[in-house]
Amino acid sequence: MIDLLGFSLCLLSFNCFALAKYNHFKDVFKKRPTESQRKKLLLAAWISILLSLVLCIVTQGGYGTLLFCGFMSLSVLIIMVFYNFLVGYVKWFSVLNSVLVVLSGLFLALNWT
Repeated sequence: MIDLLGFSLCLLSFNCFALAKYNHFKDVFKKRPTESQRKKLLLAAWISILLSLVLCIVTQGGYGTLLFCGFMSLSVLIIMVFYNFLVGYVKWFSVLNSVLVVLSGLFLALNWT
């Protein structure tokens, strides 16, 4: 379950990085982002990617960085497919990914031993 949290944080961060770009944001929301929205998306992206890295290293030790690289590669592949072929579903994908992050975080917080 801890790996699911690390992966979903990676996925969330690359989605935020993509939405921080003007063209991707315009494709999804049909308007250009404000500078404040771009800065908030970039901040959320950096926080979640660093949190994912720390989580992988703390839980997996030396193999954590390798696992993190794998999570990043798979996340970028999924985001690329969504933004190239399934742009209409990016909003739903973002909501589901955010719910997954929250639920897996809550599950781990309740069962932390």
